[in-house]
Amino acid sequence: MKINSDQAGCEIVAGPGESINDCDPREIVSLVRRHGWLVFDGFDATVAEFEALTSRFGTCAGTRTVHYPAGGEALGFHAEDAYNPYRPDAIWFLCVFAGSDGGAPTRIVDGVRLLGDLGADWQEFCRANVLRFDRQWSRELWQAGVGPQGKAELDAVLRGIPAVSHQFLRNGDLHVSYSTPIVTRTPAGEDSFSNTMLQAITEPPFYGLSLGNGAPVPPELAETVQQMAIDREIRLGWKAGRAGVLDNFRMMHRRSEYNGTGRDLRARHCEDFFGSVLPDASTPVSAWAKSLLQGDEGYPVQVGPLDRETALTTSERA
Repeated sequence: MKINSDQAGCEIVAGPGESINDCDPREIVSLVRRHGWLVFDGFDATVAEFEALTSRFGTCAGTRTVHYPAGGEALGFHAEDAYNPYRPDAIWFLCVFAGSDGGAPTRIVDGVRLLGDLGADWQEFCRANVLRFDRQWSRELWQAGVGPQGKAELDAVLRGIPAVSHQFLRNGDLHVSYSTPIVTRTPAGEDSFSNTMLQAITEPPFYGLSLGNGAPVPPELAETVQQMAIDREIRLGWKAGRAGVLDNFRMMHRRSEYNGTGRDLRARHCEDFFGSVLPDASTPVSAWAKSLLQGDEGYPVQVGPLDRETALTTSERA
């Protein structure tokens, strides 16, 4: 096999008769740490081979099929699950079939370069602030998930997750707030603009985004970063059997409008690719809490920070 690399990423190209599982996992981790992303060409990987490879990198979520809505809606730049405490170290992709539009690319951008190219004032602002995601779910939803008797355990689980605060409100709803830096640190030790700000701004009813103090993200910052990301994006094209992996603390990715049919792209989150430890999700209640905060249980009934009066008078801690 042959390794091609530059400052914009890296690729491993198969030699005659080589399988993707002939690749050295230690070398893969080293290359992704150094370059931010890696693609595998010429291996013609199957789903089974893809799952066998990714399983060699620690704890991985189940393989999922990437959803392409009928309307072709785009997704903004984001780091995967950066709006909740279960952000994986890396995200893997496999193209099973390119679809009717051929290899319509996934757009990726290097957050280290993005941060470095921001003006000094915005860099200072981003380092000094955090993003906050406030969401509220109905009593009916969380009770259906853990049962009325599971409130105490759910309360204990949420109390134990760093950067998460929560309240059970007087009407029984559950309000959860999660804060995360705008500027992250990559496994290679570099500062990076890699977060979910740009995507969250496009879908307020799901994310409940604000700055840490409850103020909105400055529109000038969002507009500046959006244009810079588009100007610097790399187009990661797809063909059947091609695989790739992104450092989820360095790279952000987005999906442009896709109106084709038949595309089959698979994704898998590798939680501890670089050795990170995510909050425990080994019990039924903690696993359900993870599913809730990742958005798998449905849209919240309300988003945004609680006002001071509500926070003081309607909370009912278990």
